Amino acid sequence: MMKKIPYDTCGPIISRFALSEEGAALITPETSTAEAVTALTTPDTLFDLIQLIAHGLPPREGICWALTLLADAPMTSPDAVSARNTVRLWVEEPAERARRRCADLAEALGTDNPFGWLCHAVFWNGSGSIVAPDLPVVLPQPYLHAKALLGAVGLLAPLEEPDRTDFATRVAQVGVAVADGAWPCLEEAR
Repeated sequence: MMKKIPYDTCGPIISRFALSEEGAALITPETSTAEAVTALTTPDTLFDLIQLIAHGLPPREGICWALTLLADAPMTSPDAVSARNTVRLWVEEPAERARRRCADLAEALGTDNPFGWLCHAVFWNGSGSIVAPDLPVVLPQPYLHAKALLGAVGLLAPLEEPDRTDFATRVAQVGVAVADGAWPCLEEAR
């Protein structure tokens, strides 16, 4: 069992999203989480793998995982640089001010940018309201942050081989490291 994914099997995780036909052919709810990660580390099941990790990790750890994968993503604007830095700051110390700043950056960057999705993941992590501060509290739907993590990591997915296979391997390796207790996005900053 992985420290940060406290399930013996992947059943509780895969109940949170729809597996592809290819993914459903490889794992069942009784498959151990570690075996599911290994089985889904293929080019054809890359998005199932991303969803499994995004839905399995706690929000803060999942955001660290995605931020680590985005380390080599192009910084297309000052807002993207600010997003990377603000998300890293939030992972290090999850303060409301950084979470709210991520909402502004998500809006500025949009959903064509992986950093925009990553900022949505922070804002939607479940630790605070997703409406203006002067309105009654509205919490996000459960696992909404995981959908945003899929957007962030999914936008990086190469279309061609062998890059797609290499990316799937990296997604799994970083996911397992974070699930075992590592904080690679913070270690890279030091």
